[in-house]
Amino acid sequence: MPTEQTLTTQRKRGPKPGLGGGAAIASPGRLDQMAALIAPVVLIVGLALAGGGFDVSTRHIAGLGVWLVVVALLVLGASSATTLGRPFFWAVGLIGGLALLSALSSFWSGSVELSVIEADRVLVYLSFFLAAFLIAQTGERRQRFAEGLAISVAVVALLGLTSRLLPHLLEVSNSLGSGVRLSYPLGYWNANGAICGIAIALLLWMSRHASWKGVRWACVGAMPAVLLTLYFTYSRGGLLALAVSVVCLLALSRDRLWLLATFAAATVGVVPAILAVQARHSLANNLSNQASVDQGATVLLILIAGTALTLLAFAALRRVERREGPLTGKALEVSRSPAVLRGIALTAAVVAIGVAIFAGGHAWHQFSSRDLYFPSNPEQHFGQISGAGRHDFWRVALDAFGENPVLGHGAGTYVFSWQQLRSINLPVHDAHSLYLEAFAELGAVGGLTVLALVGTLLWTAFSAWRAAPHPQRERYAALLAAMLAFAVGAAFDWFWEIPGLGAVFFLAAGVMVAVRCAQLAPSHRALTERASGRRYGLAVAGLAVAWIAAIALVGPLLVDRELKSSQSAAAEGNFAKAVDHASTARSIEPWAASPYVQLGQLAEIQGDYPTAIADFTDAINREEDNWQWYYWRSKAEHESGSEAAALKDLAHARRLNPLNPEAKCLQEEGWSCG
Repeated sequence: MPTEQTLTTQRKRGPKPGLGGGAAIASPGRLDQMAALIAPVVLIVGLALAGGGFDVSTRHIAGLGVWLVVVALLVLGASSATTLGRPFFWAVGLIGGLALLSALSSFWSGSVELSVIEADRVLVYLSFFLAAFLIAQTGERRQRFAEGLAISVAVVALLGLTSRLLPHLLEVSNSLGSGVRLSYPLGYWNANGAICGIAIALLLWMSRHASWKGVRWACVGAMPAVLLTLYFTYSRGGLLALAVSVVCLLALSRDRLWLLATFAAATVGVVPAILAVQARHSLANNLSNQASVDQGATVLLILIAGTALTLLAFAALRRVERREGPLTGKALEVSRSPAVLRGIALTAAVVAIGVAIFAGGHAWHQFSSRDLYFPSNPEQHFGQISGAGRHDFWRVALDAFGENPVLGHGAGTYVFSWQQLRSINLPVHDAHSLYLEAFAELGAVGGLTVLALVGTLLWTAFSAWRAAPHPQRERYAALLAAMLAFAVGAAFDWFWEIPGLGAVFFLAAGVMVAVRCAQLAPSHRALTERASGRRYGLAVAGLAVAWIAAIALVGPLLVDRELKSSQSAAAEGNFAKAVDHASTARSIEPWAASPYVQLGQLAEIQGDYPTAIADFTDAINREEDNWQWYYWRSKAEHESGSEAAALKDLAHARRLNPLNPEAKCLQEEGWSCG
């Protein structure tokens, strides 16, 4: 079985050219490596600057762009240098299978439009995976790609910190005065916290294995800032991502002693800045006043001082490492002892079981409490055990699964189950758990597919790490740590639906699957006719799938843009133009409810109540479980004088969403309740 170095060497073999020929060959190699470095930075930072990519237009534009990259790579011959294997076919099959199942669920779904959008989301992730797989076909490119991944998540974290400490320099809509918790740039504080936790693990790896010495020092210097960004999110999910990724990296790394010491230095370096934030009320609570700006500048200076302290500690660590003293050697021997690691793991397991036995009941009571609040001192949120409604989110998902355990209610339709079955009045669209939501929406078939997908990618990554030599093993430990942090976090939140964070998982997975395929390939399979046929098949199939995906992504993208244009025209008072854009959206996707809703609202504004009622009826025929369409039709019926029909629709809206205060008010106090 060839190692990664052997495969890379084989690809480079050929006649030895002169100086000019060597330069000509080296230049394309450097360009390939630079492209591998830049690709993840452009994708992840671009998605982050667009609000994380949650919006349909942003996500689909990113997906179309990456599919174009996949097509370009295939057309330029990337498939001829690709090593295929069973891990690749399993990964693509599971991702593609999930997309297909989501699309097919539109036949029994409560909303064809929502199910198609969810299928498109998986197609976007498939493009991320394939692009990373095609790029990461040599050891040098894998190194650069992993470095680009680390740089991208660090940049995302630093953008968030800049918006908080220097809001007058980086003015964003969700910055100063927008709320206590840092939601820029991904649009969700827990997502920011998770990407910060992942960034720390990748920066730790870069601190020892980056290609350039200056970059190693820069990564160490960035860690206190990333930790401060995580603090500003006040995210327990961020702490979980930090713990999972760092523990995974330490457990799998041969250099765990130095990594742990570097992490400790960064933690010590950020403590003064965190204490300074806690002592400054305006900054800690993100109040919209000049004090927040002034306090942010002060904390930045303190952070710079803490960063300098971290760098000094790192320099001392490097000096100790170079001296190779007897105590250092003994410490390294102990840290690398399997027996010591097993002892630590066993102790941690015993402690965890003990805590669960003695404090589990109290913790569960707090977690499942319906008392939802955010503490007046935001740092106290780190110590809370409250689930912030997750107990009910998950209960509804399980109840929905019980209603249709085989195929579920259809992709994207959890929101309807939530509105009907909830016990707390929160506007929630997701189960805050990728795995439970998959069971609720796609039944046992979809739920097991998602578990198989995540489990297969993680196992493939672990297998690639285990079979790799040092120092490649360190790189793969970092990528596996990033993947594991996302996979664990997705069990407790809706990270799956934020492509700016999901890209980290699928890009890393693409690299690890490429590594594993190379490890499993026989020595000379690259020259066999069978391998050549497989690669030709990959090119043809890749182009076909890219074409299908492009068609699937363009439709919802155009509909979203037409509806936004319609809303803008209506805001300007140009109703004829607004109707024209909404009608275009309807013609693009006649099965979608949203164009009919927009047309109905436009007709209602203009006093054309019969047309509004007809349009809302068309929307109901496409989403019969959406209480809003019945509610809006009831208002149009009331305005047109059809009181009996209006009350009937209002009652049905109440049945679909019993806790909705708006419909309840109308039901109890009549149309005068406003």
